[in-house]
Amino acid sequence: MVNRFAVCATILFAVTMPLHGICRPGNGHRKLNQAVLQNIQKTQVNSGKELWRLEAPQVAAREAGALDPGCVVCKSAPDGAAVQFVKGDERMRVFQYKASDGRRLELTLQKPEWLLPYAGVYKTEMWVVTGVKTTCGK
Repeated sequence: MVNRFAVCATILFAVTMPLHGICRPGNGHRKLNQAVLQNIQKTQVNSGKELWRLEAPQVAAREAGALDPGCVVCKSAPDGAAVQFVKGDERMRVFQYKASDGRRLELTLQKPEWLLPYAGVYKTEMWVVTGVKTTCGK
């Protein structure tokens, strides 16, 4: 007879192992889909439906939440409290986040020049994640 607990524990371990046991350091630059982002700018941001995209800390926190399912604050904190500002200016900002599994994520955000015609003015141009650098360890 098969021990159901052992089978369930083995399956659970196999499913969660890649999230918590293996860290792959890297520096990932995102290839941006201009058509999709232009559509989001026009239909979601300009209409006021997704105004959080105008705030760099909120965009960084949502990205951190997507990369770390263990981050509850990432999606619930409206001010982006889960991430720390590292450096930046009006067109580019870098935030850091320590994931629940020990990884450190460095999130680079930009306001792409090619979105400005769709936003109308710089103030209403949305922030976009353009890169994520992952480091492992404490």
